[in-house]
Amino acid sequence: MKKTIKLLLKIFFALLLSILIYFAYLKINSDKLWQTINQQCIPEFKNGSLQWPCIKVDQQHRYVIYKDIKGPLHDLLLPLDKISGIESPILQQKNTENYFMLAWQNRQLFIKSANKPINEQFISLAINSKYGRSQEQLHIHLACLKAEVYQIIKENEHTITTSWQPLKQRINSHQYIAIKIPATDINKISPFNYLEKYATEQGDNIAYYGLVMIPSTQKNEFILLASRLKLLDFNLGSAGKIQDYQCKLSDS
Repeated sequence: MKKTIKLLLKIFFALLLSILIYFAYLKINSDKLWQTINQQCIPEFKNGSLQWPCIKVDQQHRYVIYKDIKGPLHDLLLPLDKISGIESPILQQKNTENYFMLAWQNRQLFIKSANKPINEQFISLAINSKYGRSQEQLHIHLACLKAEVYQIIKENEHTITTSWQPLKQRINSHQYIAIKIPATDINKISPFNYLEKYATEQGDNIAYYGLVMIPSTQKNEFILLASRLKLLDFNLGSAGKIQDYQCKLSDS
């Protein structure tokens, strides 16, 4: 009995040490993206010689399109201004750019970078929760959905309404909530605003949520998906986990 207890304690402390080392590593490297856009993307843009992984710099709307090394089909949109992430109050201000729509408007850059045709229906935009990310600069992941996730959404889309409701089927064993938004509305009101309103009504904090935007099968309509951090489900709100950086959907 004592040997079993000692073994369990050793396993527990080994796991705890691994977790502490992991988060220490994340903290040390948490400004890597911010440093890259400032030390490489912006200087190269000003010199007229933009190179990989920097794809595009838009000074008017204050963002960068960046090719993530976790790819090959994986782009990021990052603001040129310092914004920590989904929890930032800046995202709730009326004069803040609609970064989700800016990312969607740049989907053709993503499609052209592939060596195969990609249906826009497969594309998703995702941002992780404050506790499910590695970087302290807002970044929206642009990539295809995993094939099994796409199928779940397709099968359950008829149950998604214009109010936040739990999705009937779990994704990656995690509970997601979903809502349908007309394109005309999402052009005016950022997805961050929709989720902030929901979180506030629940007496909750948007920092705990990961958020995804995908096109609906209906024209001129989008679907928002959100998943909340829940440690008992091993869910850190890393919404990017539903994406596939190989875009295998396009191979079928």
